Amino acid sequence: MVARSFDANDRPRRHPDSSYREIGGEGGLVVLPGRAEVKVLNPVGVKIFGLLDGERTLREIASEVAAEFDVGSEDALRDARDFLSDLDAHGMLAE
Repeated sequence: MVARSFDANDRPRRHPDSSYREIGGEGGLVVLPGRAEVKVLNPVGVKIFGLLDGERTLREIASEVAAEFDVGSEDALRDARDFLSDLDAHGMLAE
């Protein structure tokens, strides 16, 4: 599967069949039912995945990450975009 490229104004959404769970503030897991695939996430990944509701733009998501994790907004946007491409390549985002 080829990952999409994401624009700052895109409104990404988790795959509707996915579920995720934070584990003790140290990260979390994403599971796609029906597939033998689990993705381990760090705390930033869990934060981003939790915000993928199709309502927030990528820029809004990155802004929340920048505020919570004390990172620059452009760095947060770049890292969030890369993370979304990785999730997309694994089929963990809605079309």
